[in-house]
Amino acid sequence: MNKANILGFLGVLVFLTSAAFANISQFNGYDLKMKLSVNGKIISAPHILTKAGETTTITQKTEDEESFVEVTAIDGSILGTEGIMMTFVVGTIDKDGQRTITSRPQIFAKENKQSKVTVEQDGRNEILLLSVVAKRKSL
Repeated sequence: MNKANILGFLGVLVFLTSAAFANISQFNGYDLKMKLSVNGKIISAPHILTKAGETTTITQKTEDEESFVEVTAIDGSILGTEGIMMTFVVGTIDKDGQRTITSRPQIFAKENKQSKVTVEQDGRNEILLLSVVAKRKSL
């Protein structure tokens, strides 16, 4: 390969690399499909659209109690692997509106791949399983 061909090849490679990063940066939010289980029983399966870096909260009320899940998602990288970092706050809300946080799991996920975290909740004899499929989205 001569110099002109090498420079042309490198120019195309730089353009393709820049285009790939431009595609990631055009997305300002995330589409999250979640499942929340307690002791093996699915209690919630929300589908959330959230903006990057902003906290989105969902609540669910049953006969016994009201619960909430907050999520904040951003693009991230761990050991050179690109993905989506999600920080969750899970808890309950009493009749007076007082929130009690039961766990703060974090999930780092590759886009469109299911990721899970299991948390044993102290004092409640419950095992919480949170699974998420995250996808970048323009909002």
